Amino acid sequence: MAAAVKDNLPVLLIVTLLSSAYLLPILTRVRKFRLVEFFAVFVLALTFTGGVVLAYKVLATGAFNYIVGGWPAPWGIELTINALSGIFLLTIGLVTIPILLYASADLVEEVGSRQRAIWFLTLFLLLTAAASGLAVTGDMFNIFVFVEVATIASCAIVSARNDAASVEATFKYLMLATIGSGFVLLGIGFLYMLTGNLNLNFINMELSTTWHNYPTALWMAMSFFTVGFGVKSALFPLHVWLPDAHSTAITPASAVLSSLAVKGYIVALLKVFYLAVGAKIIFALPITNILLLLGMIAIIAGALFALSQDELKRRLAFSTVSQIGYIFLGIGLGTIQGLAGGLLHILSHGITKALLFLAAGTIVKRTGKTRISHLSGLGFEMPITFGVFAVGTLSMIGIPLFSGFVSKWQLLLGSLEKGNYLAVLVLIGGSLLAAAYLLPVLRVAFFQKSEEEQIREPEAPYVQKVAMLFLAVVIIFVGMFPGIFLELARQAAESLLGMEVLL
Repeated sequence: MAAAVKDNLPVLLIVTLLSSAYLLPILTRVRKFRLVEFFAVFVLALTFTGGVVLAYKVLATGAFNYIVGGWPAPWGIELTINALSGIFLLTIGLVTIPILLYASADLVEEVGSRQRAIWFLTLFLLLTAAASGLAVTGDMFNIFVFVEVATIASCAIVSARNDAASVEATFKYLMLATIGSGFVLLGIGFLYMLTGNLNLNFINMELSTTWHNYPTALWMAMSFFTVGFGVKSALFPLHVWLPDAHSTAITPASAVLSSLAVKGYIVALLKVFYLAVGAKIIFALPITNILLLLGMIAIIAGALFALSQDELKRRLAFSTVSQIGYIFLGIGLGTIQGLAGGLLHILSHGITKALLFLAAGTIVKRTGKTRISHLSGLGFEMPITFGVFAVGTLSMIGIPLFSGFVSKWQLLLGSLEKGNYLAVLVLIGGSLLAAAYLLPVLRVAFFQKSEEEQIREPEAPYVQKVAMLFLAVVIIFVGMFPGIFLELARQAAESLLGMEVLL
């Protein structure tokens, strides 16, 4: 039994999450809602364990393929488990479990009813399943399927509270995400027309010998993918849906959307560019130069927009726009060091932004204050909440011993290796701007006196404190012992870029 589970682990991860998501609505008649929440957390813990096993296997023996149903590609479905899959599966587990633990404290109160809470859990598991699918899928058809599942689940999660602001943000998100899906589908259509294949490896083999015959068509396909996934991952200036969606959603939804959902589309983009098309063609087209420029613009523009926001959750939402720029900058550098830094930033930003949104949600929930200028003196009334917020802040800035420093340092080394000193200046400027828009939150909370009465029992419930402290510990752990994560990121970068980039 154990051997069968281990041999079929790649597909079992997705099947377990999907079947559990479809099972949850049946449990609406279960009297104890805690059992339903425990079941959802247990499923996430189980699949996270599987993700750790797969990541370890990749580190130990290298990448491998899994043939679904015994039908080999291109006729059957092939899952590709490599270092990119490993680092994203680790990110999924480290982010989703504490977020769902946090949500368990007051989910029914947040969404309005027990039935709506169960539907939220269903959507949460569907989003996790889609992200896991994007991590391991090896063909264009399933990339599109999982992208659409993630998009629909994300839109529905935004509307969980069912108030006017959430519905408006959901509508805007849905409209722009649909446009993005259209561009992605056009890109897939172009690649299928040019190669006659949907499997990533077969597309790569076909293009490697024939792409010179239709460079314009291939350039169009890559442009469609860049715009489509750029909209979905909120790459500036295609980010307009994100601030409203992430700031109006309930706290667990904001956390999972900013920390995880947008990263899945970047992983899909990487698979299309480097596994399907190949690094040699991507560099010949010069797609990476465009991504590098857009990444640098996003870092500065997103930070400047964040700096102008007084609403706490909205400032964090614009911060996500800026941090996405770091990932695209790493992709655009086109070096092993730079891409490894971008991939590591997927993990680092995921756990950091999850912590910041959970802490922000606690502040808003327990005090009723949404604006930074109104947080005077709350630091000493909510020491744990603002303490973990400080950990997230230091990581986001890139202070040593925190996870953000590790990824930003790799990006800095990659920029120096490439000889791109403008990217170096942007990285330093982005960190300074991150300090400018996050440190004032702590300054107001700890060093500005409040004339209002103290709040009774302002701290979060026990389970929410545990969830936030867990993320804070992970941030510090990754910052102090980054070895295994760096190795996964470096292996992923090497396999994506290929040996021709090293020569």
